[in-house]
Amino acid sequence: MEKQLSKRAANKIAREKYAVERAARYAEVSKIVQTGKCPDCGGQLKRNLSLTGWWQCEQLGAVGFRKDPNAPSCGFQVFTEH
Repeated sequence: MEKQLSKRAANKIAREKYAVERAARYAEVSKIVQTGKCPDCGGQLKRNLSLTGWWQCEQLGAVGFRKDPNAPSCGFQVFTEH
């Protein structure tokens, strides 16, 4: 019985730690989105409407999908909602 309680306590601590880390990441991502600028390349961020809270750099993707096809591709994308 003691092992089970210890495992439960460890799981509870792990969940609490994950919640704190997730909240910190969410705050960081929200600040990035508020600026409207990609932290990697400086391009504008745009919302991808296929999933709630999905933000991408305007330079993400293949040449035909980027805002400036002559500029290099950027892979920055984040989620602001859980």
